[in-house]
Amino acid sequence: MKAVGSFPTLAKDQVLIRVDATSFSTRDCLERLRRFSDKELKNSVWVPGHEIVGRVVRAGTNAQSWLDKRIAALLPYGGGCSQYVCIDTKIAIALPEETDTLIDSNKVVALLSTYMTAYQCLESVIKPKEEKIAEALVKEKDWSPNYAIPLIANYAGQKKSALFAEKKPLSGKNVLIVGAGNPVGLAFVDLAKTAGATVCTLSHRAHLNPIRGIGAHFWYELSEKAAWEAEFGGKMDLIIDTVGDANNDPSFYKVMRTGGRLVRVHTTSCGQKYLPPQPEQGFQLFNSYQRINDNAINYDIFRSCNDDKKLFAEDLAYLQDLLQIGKINLKICSQVGLNAVKGEFEKVMAAKTNGGVVVVRPNTMM
Repeated sequence: MKAVGSFPTLAKDQVLIRVDATSFSTRDCLERLRRFSDKELKNSVWVPGHEIVGRVVRAGTNAQSWLDKRIAALLPYGGGCSQYVCIDTKIAIALPEETDTLIDSNKVVALLSTYMTAYQCLESVIKPKEEKIAEALVKEKDWSPNYAIPLIANYAGQKKSALFAEKKPLSGKNVLIVGAGNPVGLAFVDLAKTAGATVCTLSHRAHLNPIRGIGAHFWYELSEKAAWEAEFGGKMDLIIDTVGDANNDPSFYKVMRTGGRLVRVHTTSCGQKYLPPQPEQGFQLFNSYQRINDNAINYDIFRSCNDDKKLFAEDLAYLQDLLQIGKINLKICSQVGLNAVKGEFEKVMAAKTNGGVVVVRPNTMM
């Protein structure tokens, strides 16, 4: 990409986005801290913001149909806290134009950073395995026929969400949310309750109030391992780890019921050292669900979008519908300009967002 004046020269399939909204999350904070402590990365350029909503202002020769369209996109390597972002059209998701009856950019970006992960994970877990087991076996050659969690859900586009079925699909089930006080964790609590589950939560004490506020049934401080192991031992049907524990904590298996499932979510922490994308790789990723063992998988929202962008767009549209009719409790903590990002970093790290999403408006003076 070559710079011409203040804007780059676009490749044929690229578009330039004027960013209306992005988010600043724990993921960004942890990446920032990691870079400060890594000699290789400390002095390299990195910009936070992994989700954007904006408008196409310039387009490459093969992307002219995108010009002036409102879009959303996920940025696996950050960069959203910028006035303009250049992306390939293969990661762009077209959005309806904003009107009084549609969801504004702030809320769309907040949905992307929270409820999208929670919705897709829970839909995939509760969907009958027969509907996806064949696809799972194709995508993962070593996938066990007895493995009950399919790779991806497929209800939202047809407005037949398993989560919002009249018969509560998680009724009688115990769900444990680890790291329940962050925005993604709270989204899991909200949706799991909607699906009829008894929702148990683990978090730092600073997050207790928002967890109570959204209606979780049980809470323990995450560090009180002996206490919650004793209370929940062998009772959990589903464990959602939003902290992204890379060590496969044995405590989770102690509280898991026989035949239970663990989903580890990589949205609030980066499990591996940050590496910039290679030019020949672009944003190429792999399966959205990666198997850890017979009881556990990893979920990655960026891979989910890459695997099936059409389904991802349908799910996002469905979440906007649910938000409009009051079925989900999206919470935005603050809306700030680029000049206030440093202050938001300190707020997020001190757990002072009360579980809400921090939205950054790069092109708005605030």
